[in-house]
Amino acid sequence: MISKNSVIKTLTFAFFISLLAFSFGAPVLAEDLSNNETCMDCHEDADRDPPSNPDRPQVHNPAGGFFVEDHADFSCIDCHTYVTDLEHDETAPGQEVDCTECHDEAPTK
Repeated sequence: MISKNSVIKTLTFAFFISLLAFSFGAPVLAEDLSNNETCMDCHEDADRDPPSNPDRPQVHNPAGGFFVEDHADFSCIDCHTYVTDLEHDETAPGQEVDCTECHDEAPTK
């Protein structure tokens, strides 16, 4: 016969194992970089300065949208391909978007 205590111990053990598994899986689920909301969690209030090259058009509207509406359907990482991790403070600064990944040549003003 199975005792009440052994059932409680088994259920308690299973509960804690599920919590442990979920806590390790949660950061992976939160790092969906193809979802722009993930990026905007940190960058919503960031300055959207013009490109460093004055001949290139500014794609981002400083208010948060796009001057070039065709880009509104893309995810952030479609253009910012150098961002591969949620924590990209070390790898992203100074990186430039490579427009030639989609365009035949880099657009100019």
